[in-house]
Amino acid sequence: MKNTMRKWLVLAGMLQAGGVYAASCVQTDNTVGLTGLDNSNGSIYATITSTANQCSCGFVRFTTANTDADAALSVLLAAKLSDTQVRVDILDENNCSSGYRVYLQ
Repeated sequence: MKNTMRKWLVLAGMLQAGGVYAASCVQTDNTVGLTGLDNSNGSIYATITSTANQCSCGFVRFTTANTDADAALSVLLAAKLSDTQVRVDILDENNCSSGYRVYLQ
């Protein structure tokens, strides 16, 4: 009985340790550079420069799996043409290709 209980506790601990979720990240005061269609799957790419660089991203990709890529492209182009800075929200702080929100600042 004790061995069975011990096995369940070890299994539960392993499952909990494996269930670590990536944290999202917000990078503000970004200037938009090169921007456009990145792939035939509809992902949007933009180089970004931020003095704060909270997410350590020099670029961001918006994919159709994470967001409405067409809408993200519209906001990025508006920012680029008007020389307005943007805030970019990234789903996974370790993956600059996981952009999902963009705001004019």
